[in-house]
Amino acid sequence: MAKRILVLGVGQNNFLSFLYGTLKKYDASFCIKAPFIRDLNKPVPDATWMYDNKDVVIKVSFFNLFRAFIISSFSLHLWQTFFFILFVEKKFKKAVHFFLKHNQAKAFFLQNKSFKDIDIFHFHYIQYSYLRELFLIPKDKNIVCTFWGSDLLRTSDILNFYFVKKALNRATTITCQSLEMREIILSKFGRNLLNKIKIAQFPVDRKIYDEMDANIQNKTLIKSFQEKYGYSLTKKNILVGHNGSKNNNHEKIIQALSGSACKDKCHLIVNLNYAISSDEKKDYVPRLEKLLNESGFTFTVNDTFFSKEELAISRLATSIFIHMPISDALSGTLTEMLYANNSVITGSWLPYKTFKKMGLQYHEVDDFDELPIILDALMADFEKEQLQSATNKKAIQDYFFNENCIMNWSKILIQ
Repeated sequence: MAKRILVLGVGQNNFLSFLYGTLKKYDASFCIKAPFIRDLNKPVPDATWMYDNKDVVIKVSFFNLFRAFIISSFSLHLWQTFFFILFVEKKFKKAVHFFLKHNQAKAFFLQNKSFKDIDIFHFHYIQYSYLRELFLIPKDKNIVCTFWGSDLLRTSDILNFYFVKKALNRATTITCQSLEMREIILSKFGRNLLNKIKIAQFPVDRKIYDEMDANIQNKTLIKSFQEKYGYSLTKKNILVGHNGSKNNNHEKIIQALSGSACKDKCHLIVNLNYAISSDEKKDYVPRLEKLLNESGFTFTVNDTFFSKEELAISRLATSIFIHMPISDALSGTLTEMLYANNSVITGSWLPYKTFKKMGLQYHEVDDFDELPIILDALMADFEKEQLQSATNKKAIQDYFFNENCIMNWSKILIQ
């Protein structure tokens, strides 16, 4: 019997295709509808085969918009939230925006007969703007709410708290990636949620790992990549942060590294290829370049969006990864860097208990001021550092490259 899932919330197919593609391969009886799937850059080749969207109508009729307006007028949830925004947040335009978006969501449900055939409604990224449809789902249906990381760790406004708390109390199951994240959910939204929470890691993108395995000894290809994207051919290439978001703390890292004694042996790389808008770059790039020029390191600021193959080679073209964002879940970039035998320096405040249990070898610092000390120490005996890091590949294979992860998701989504 088919297990019918409707995917709502954030729709980044570049990420979700790993989960649902693996799920369909594990159990072909899953029927997954994901009407709002989108790709961050170009479409993921052959990635949408796991979605059955042909019967979902996205464009709503005027008749259903009118019906939605009439029905929503009697919605307690709509008016509670509308007046919360209006009188607690004191934001009239935001209240009107919520009212209109709620009606659009209701019209979408009416257009699709309220998705009565769906068994599980799976919401990704548990944040106010991605949860409107959750309160339109019939009471007898199962709802899975999946935290990604920054939705839990980087949102604190009062409306988001109010909305998410209501959503979690309505949900059947809540998933997160670690015990630390579970504790944050319980502390933030209430310990009554404990029995609903399941720990579930996302499947890794095996294509990137396979690409790394296939090219780890291909010095010509790695050198060609380094030349093309401004990496150093003679120094240790250090990647600072994993994308363009300011939450990566690029500026603090670069300022701290200015105290290093091994500037002549290292080349800094900052990738601004996603998670930053064109308008943000106009202000941010000059600031970064000023700091980089003052740091004494040679450097490259890159804004090219890598293909999956190039992304894999970029891991092999790097020697050290410094990852110290304000918050994180379980970083896919960090896992890939460790797999490629990079030395990793990260912040002790990040919830990486899972990585520690796996026995992964990496360096932690409590404060940015410790960065130059750690960097100089590992550069002093880099061959020894490489030998210690070499154990990471096997540990990652043992933990992530098996069916346990997707079996866990299958159990969660069967309910």
